[in-house]
Amino acid sequence: MMIRALVLGLVALMALILGVLVLKKSKHRHDAKYWFFLVCLCLAVWSAGLEVFSLADKEVTLDTASRWFYVASAVFCPALAIFTTKSFLPSTKSTKSFICASSILITIFSLYIILVPEFIINTSEIVTPVDFSRIPIHAVNYVIFATFFSVFFLISMCFGYIAWRKSDPVRRKQVAIYMIGLLICSIPGFVVDLFLPALGDYRYIWIGPIATIIFLFAIMYSIVRYRLMDVKMAVARSVSYMLLLIALAVVYVISAYVISILVFQRSLTVDSHVNLMNMILAMVLAVVYQPVKKIFDKFTDRVFYYGEYDADTFTREISKILTYTADLQLLTRRVGNYIATSLKAEKVAFCIPEKGIYGRAGRRRISVVEEDVHRIMDYYYKNCSFPEVILANQVKDPELKKLLDIHRTKIVMPLLHQNQETGILFLGDHKSLGYSSRDIEMLESIAGELAVSIRNSLSLEEINELNKSLQRKIDEATKELRFSNRQLQRLDEAKNEFISMASHQLRTPLTSIKGYLDMMLEGDLGKITPTQRAVLREAFSSSERMVRLINDFLNVSRLQTGKFNIDKQETDVAQILRDEVTLLKVVADQRSVEMDLKIDKKVPLITADSEKIRQVMLNMIDNAIYYSNPHKKVIISLKNSNGAIEFTVKDSGIGVPKSEQANLFGKFFRGTNARKKRPDGTGVGLFLARKVILSHDGEMIFESEEGKGSTFGFKLPVR
Repeated sequence: MMIRALVLGLVALMALILGVLVLKKSKHRHDAKYWFFLVCLCLAVWSAGLEVFSLADKEVTLDTASRWFYVASAVFCPALAIFTTKSFLPSTKSTKSFICASSILITIFSLYIILVPEFIINTSEIVTPVDFSRIPIHAVNYVIFATFFSVFFLISMCFGYIAWRKSDPVRRKQVAIYMIGLLICSIPGFVVDLFLPALGDYRYIWIGPIATIIFLFAIMYSIVRYRLMDVKMAVARSVSYMLLLIALAVVYVISAYVISILVFQRSLTVDSHVNLMNMILAMVLAVVYQPVKKIFDKFTDRVFYYGEYDADTFTREISKILTYTADLQLLTRRVGNYIATSLKAEKVAFCIPEKGIYGRAGRRRISVVEEDVHRIMDYYYKNCSFPEVILANQVKDPELKKLLDIHRTKIVMPLLHQNQETGILFLGDHKSLGYSSRDIEMLESIAGELAVSIRNSLSLEEINELNKSLQRKIDEATKELRFSNRQLQRLDEAKNEFISMASHQLRTPLTSIKGYLDMMLEGDLGKITPTQRAVLREAFSSSERMVRLINDFLNVSRLQTGKFNIDKQETDVAQILRDEVTLLKVVADQRSVEMDLKIDKKVPLITADSEKIRQVMLNMIDNAIYYSNPHKKVIISLKNSNGAIEFTVKDSGIGVPKSEQANLFGKFFRGTNARKKRPDGTGVGLFLARKVILSHDGEMIFESEEGKGSTFGFKLPVR
């Protein structure tokens, strides 16, 4: 009897705690938590009612207890079905209708059980002492109750199965654990609480509520493991609390039993009624201990600290200031003002090493020097340990006591972080009766957090100062770079002007030399011998190269000064190519290189700058001749290709190294093998060629393999 009462009491307590927990802590968006609380309440009432029924020895008690647990049973299954519906199924019109109808049926059937005389138990036929194996019942009412109970239980199981099939994996596991726990606990419940009572046997009805422990633990496991009802943390703590209550109850029962034997010389039989009452009282005391303690704590605080600050509020506000304030001056000022207001101090100030006094609050000020700070810290290290404070009226050092009296300081609180001095907090006289032990405890409680915050603010100041110093250096370096850049720009402009002027000045006499050489070669100045002709041709070729070189420098200068203009006109590229090949025939013969010219019959006219295109062609053919080996062939072609003219020059010369091909069209760049082959080159020909072709919306053609030759050319669109 004793063990049964204990277990039934624990079931009722577990159900109530779980229900209240879900009701208070759950953040579930629906009102399923209210129905779950009703389910747990029914389990608790059912357990308590069955225990009262089992202990009853009067007809009135039997009738009252039976109505008690039958109402709980009648409400349990509909509430369970509604909870299943609202927790796991989507909200639709049909589910809302079911919930509404179920609520009405719960109310009607509960009233029916309460109001109908002798609802199930036929108390008029009961003979005392009560034989719980032969309780007379009203069959019709019992069939109605059993049908009502069974139908809603089946509905709950069906809804759970539907939810299991249609849910996501996590929700499916929640439903599965919930349904398994419900199904397992229902098997003994149906046998001992539904089938056997139909035969009048009420001896084992207490097994049903005990079996619901399986259901409660299934719910708790689903909450903790799969976050059902979103009360995981609260349930975990409550389980620990329930285990504590169970341990207290067991210790109490065992202690009471042992004392009753040793002290009162009682027999081993224990009065179940007395022990049950004692157990319940012990559990009630354990439950209400903390809440009652909090109530009296608040009451005494209001009585003894009337008109003063609240300790929790003080700590919370200081933490808020320290959390949201980074600037050292602002932080110390806010903390100082709040401490001065809360503790009623005439002055509050911080002394930061090597920084001075910060955060003055109150009308009076302090002015400690570095020597005073050293004296205070020396005394503190010898007589105190962090976070203790120094009280002026307890200082044993006469010199330090005199110093504190001069500054009218009553409390000194050094702030240490990792055994390093961060600052010192000074509090002046109290405005009324003096500082209490509660004030000192509050200051010591915030000392560590305050030291950390000040250290963080000091570190932030150092970073800011470093940033400012770096910014100044960057600004100075930027200023110097800008000045140097302007100097370089002026030098570059002077260089460009010099190149342009020198090129113009050199081109004039070279043009005259070239003209006279041409006249001599043509015989206008008299006959010349074959030897003289050969020398004159070499001189003429050299003057041609010099003119081209000067033109390249002029074009580079124009590009840099923005004066490189493209003058587009209708141009016959084929004729230009023929003229250039004829002009370079002399050079090719001198180098023993054969030129093979291939021009399509139908090469259309294009709109282009003829002189610039001529210069590009001349440069590419000239390079092919100079970089080819003697007795080799240079293939020059011009053709019409898909709406564009394509010009290529292919040689079998030295080629371009693969590692240098990416830089080939850069200004003044020349390959290593090219510099050895032709030291007098400038490296601007291909750079200018690319600029000219891109200015005509064309594209360059280039292929090369070192030691096997190269192909240079371009494509120009035909418009």
